[in-house]
Amino acid sequence: MGATEWSLVTTDAREATRARIAIRQFLALQADEVQSDLDAAELIVGELVANVIRHAPGAIGINVCWKGHEAVLVVSDRGPGVPVVRSLPSEDATCGRGLFLIQALAREVKIDAVPGHGSRVVVHLPVHRR
Repeated sequence: MGATEWSLVTTDAREATRARIAIRQFLALQADEVQSDLDAAELIVGELVANVIRHAPGAIGINVCWKGHEAVLVVSDRGPGVPVVRSLPSEDATCGRGLFLIQALAREVKIDAVPGHGSRVVVHLPVHRR
């Protein structure tokens, strides 16, 4: 069981919820419970999908795989691009909190614009394989 993928349209919140739960279950099957934070991984998935719903509604691709002992999440969309947030936004900011949380909880985050195709976010989740 090396990788799993989902394709969904972000206008269906039930599909996003099902994908988030399925990803957690996929990770839990092989995760080292002591070295993993499945709650944080689930929050990361939820925040990324919520970001796409807000900024790039439409098709979204989600891939989760194991690279060695690390769980890696890739989320792709067709939106205008994702800004990089390096610090906690102010209390009155209307965006940026989700990306800040993701960067704080993940082992590594890489955000790329894919010309003509949207954004690609690669997240090394805080989940370690047994």
